[in-house]
Amino acid sequence: MKFSYILFFILISHIGICDKYVWNMKAPFPSFARHRCAAFSIGNKGYMGIGHINSGGISDDYQDWWEFDPATNSWSQKADYPKNRYGTATFVIGNKGYMGTGRKQGGPDQQEFYEYDPITNIWTQKTDFPIISGGNVGFSINNYGYMGLSTGVGLYKYDPIIDSWSAVTTTITADDYSSCFVINNKAYIQPAYTNSLVMYDPATGLSTGKANFIGLTRYGACSFSLKNIGYVGLGAYLTDYKDFYYYDPVLDSWDTIPKAFPGVRRHYVPSFVIGDNAFFGTGTNGTNLGDMWGYEWKVSVGVSNIQNENDIIIYPNSAHEFITISISENNLIDNSVFKIFNLTGQEVLTQTIYTNKTLIDVKHISKGIYVYTLINSKKTISKKIIIN
Repeated sequence: MKFSYILFFILISHIGICDKYVWNMKAPFPSFARHRCAAFSIGNKGYMGIGHINSGGISDDYQDWWEFDPATNSWSQKADYPKNRYGTATFVIGNKGYMGTGRKQGGPDQQEFYEYDPITNIWTQKTDFPIISGGNVGFSINNYGYMGLSTGVGLYKYDPIIDSWSAVTTTITADDYSSCFVINNKAYIQPAYTNSLVMYDPATGLSTGKANFIGLTRYGACSFSLKNIGYVGLGAYLTDYKDFYYYDPVLDSWDTIPKAFPGVRRHYVPSFVIGDNAFFGTGTNGTNLGDMWGYEWKVSVGVSNIQNENDIIIYPNSAHEFITISISENNLIDNSVFKIFNLTGQEVLTQTIYTNKTLIDVKHISKGIYVYTLINSKKTISKKIIIN
């Protein structure tokens, strides 16, 4: 298998990689189990509510709104959303949340749009979204909000200062309940029912195709970003899923989260992020669900200076069977340890270095992209490498 790649070097003198993937069940959603809720976070609190139920002969919409405090793992009820709705889109600008469009039981799609102030606990109606619609995505970048990209709906930009919408010129097309996450002021759209991934950069107005999503096509998935990595999981298409995948925009690649989600399969799952934690829950798999989950990814990195990177040379950058480590100065060999980590932070190899030139056998390591570190009392080098 041939790899097309760009290798880049990160020259730092100390890097400790400690990735922790942790699934934690949280306090359940405090009201009726449901799906197609809305959610966002402001500061160190999460907000979630509205939604729909359609099982056991019952079909109804909700307007209740709740605040989640991760420090106490508890919920408190807040002012109701002004309408009974489901399938709305949200984004946050500053310390205000915004929500709009959506659907209502037995009625057409909607276009009303509201601002939520968590300090006053008040919803304020704003200028309607330009298109009657539901199942849109929503995100914010550089103090502007963006909403749209449901079936037949384009992307629109919201300016909170003048309370106005404007159409965005883009080639992106998507269907209801697509996935979306933001990394480094760029939005990544993973359209429902497809494997495509498109990056939208508001600074240039360009939409660029990226590496295809490697999971099965789906709609109503759960999506978020943590530490400049995007995540898409759960969702449904013909059946419900419980798999999760992560996307690295630097490498433009997808991989499977190594620790499986311990909850049940589901779709129509909202999420919000607080610090290093993503929170998500509710949804449906034919049964309305009310459980909530937390997902945490932490990376610990320490940095100091490198004087001369040529003192230590590690090659080749695309390794097949062996990696060679060449150390020019004897005093740099002292206590040198070479380690290889996969992109989830799991250590796959460690070897102590005793000579100026050492051959590292990597034949047992699966093909892919890795990070290696060479650490000693003088310096540390860290680079990304292909093993093929």
